[in-house]
Amino acid sequence: MKENLGRGFVREVVADGRMYAIRQATPIDSGAWTDLRHLLWPDATVAEHCEEIAQFFAGVLDEPQAVFVAEADAGEIIGFVELSIRRQVPGCTSERVGYIEGLYVKPDRRHLGVARTLIRISRSWAFESGCREFASDRADRFIADRRFGHRG
Repeated sequence: MKENLGRGFVREVVADGRMYAIRQATPIDSGAWTDLRHLLWPDATVAEHCEEIAQFFAGVLDEPQAVFVAEADAGEIIGFVELSIRRQVPGCTSERVGYIEGLYVKPDRRHLGVARTLIRISRSWAFESGCREFASDRADRFIADRRFGHRG
C-alpha cells in the first residue's frame, strides 16, 4: 500500500510490513542525521557533521541542496539521502545533473525497499528541480542513470 503525501513525499509498506515515511529533513532530525552520517563517513568527526548540518539548516552550504530522511512508524530515522545539483559529472552532458552525495540506511533496515524509495524520491526531486540527468558515484566510479530523461 502506498500513500502519496504530496510534493514527492510518500508513505508506504515495505517488505517487513512496517510503514515508512520519506520526507524532507528538519532541524529536529539533526541528531539522528548526524549519527547516520557519521556511520557513512566516519573519517569526519561527529562535531564536523554537526557543524555541517547546522550550516545546511542555516542555508549557507552549497551542498547538499536537499536532504530526505526515511522515518519508521515509531518516528525512528532509519536512513537518509543527501542531494545536490552538479554542473559537471563525468559521463553526463548537461549542466544540471541531480546528484546523490550520500545515501545510508541502517543495516537492520536494509533489503526492505527503503533505499529504493529514497532513490525514487531523489529522482523526482531532481526532475522537479529541472535536472536533465541523474547520477552518483560509488567506489570512485561515476554512475549515470541513463533512463532518467525517459520518464514514463
